[in-house]
Amino acid sequence: MQHPLPRIAIIGTGIAGLASAAQLHAHAAVSLFDKSRGLGGRMATRRSEVARFDHGVSRFSADGDFAAFLQPLIAAGSVAAWSPKTVRLSPQAGINQPRYAALPPRRQWVASPGMSSLGRAVVAQYQFDAVHLGVTVSALETQPDQRMRLLADGQVYEDFDRVIIAMPPAQAAALLPHGAMRQACESVVMQPCHTLMLAAPSPTEVAWDIALVDDPMVEIVIANHQKPSRDGSSAFVVQTNHQWSAQHIDQPVADVGQLIQARLFELFADSLAIEPLRDPESISYQNCHRWLYAAAATPLQNPQGFLFDAASGLGVAGDWCLGTRVRHGFASGTALGAAVKKSL
Repeated sequence: MQHPLPRIAIIGTGIAGLASAAQLHAHAAVSLFDKSRGLGGRMATRRSEVARFDHGVSRFSADGDFAAFLQPLIAAGSVAAWSPKTVRLSPQAGINQPRYAALPPRRQWVASPGMSSLGRAVVAQYQFDAVHLGVTVSALETQPDQRMRLLADGQVYEDFDRVIIAMPPAQAAALLPHGAMRQACESVVMQPCHTLMLAAPSPTEVAWDIALVDDPMVEIVIANHQKPSRDGSSAFVVQTNHQWSAQHIDQPVADVGQLIQARLFELFADSLAIEPLRDPESISYQNCHRWLYAAAATPLQNPQGFLFDAASGLGVAGDWCLGTRVRHGFASGTALGAAVKKSL
């Protein structure tokens, strides 16, 4: 008699959750859960009437297993290589003109036509058992048969043999029972970031794709419309320094957006800049987003790259287990997926 496949719930569909799901799809019935309406976690894309913005992760690097994982997505056109023209902007005290220095090009990768496309492409490729979006899991319970159930928005999802939590550590800790895994999650401090999105009505070619800024407020500016397979209006993504965001974390997000925009116009008030970054009247769209859990201040650096308790069937993965980059999230999720697969 053929035995049914083990049932696995994965909470969180960022790269760590997707990597775990890819590891397990041939060995279990995998159900994905995410409180957002879209897939991808911080690999996110905001759409407006005039432009789209990759307002979380702007680009990523890949080698080894991660590069191999991406190959089918590259072949399908869901992921594209990008070697952005990058400059460093160094404003100098007492001088109105900022100093630009070109940096060597380095090949990186973006999802197309937006960063959130990667999650959709992975789900389409692997055809997981179920995908539940816009569902907030509030509690985990152990059933009498030792399997687990998820409580979410008044609904109950039952009979899971394993549960993987691929979320920021504070959110993961809230779902875990008291014990070593919960304590490990609670020990990781995450840093916030604010992202300002600006658009101008018509496309404007910029001499650079990315500007790294030596500034206590603004850390990076990306000409989002110059990434591969982007179209529409000029779209700029501005992300802040973590420490500055932490100092302004309780301010209304709209007010923070105004502060960032004002500083941006100061930084780019020179002849090398372009009109959308010099003149407020040229802006056709402005929005600001706050990421409470943008990056780990000090990653967990667990030698395994994940947390897993075989006795309870609970596991935790995320970039914060190893570092701050997309590749760290992939490595963590892949390693946890392999450990869970071995435990089945």
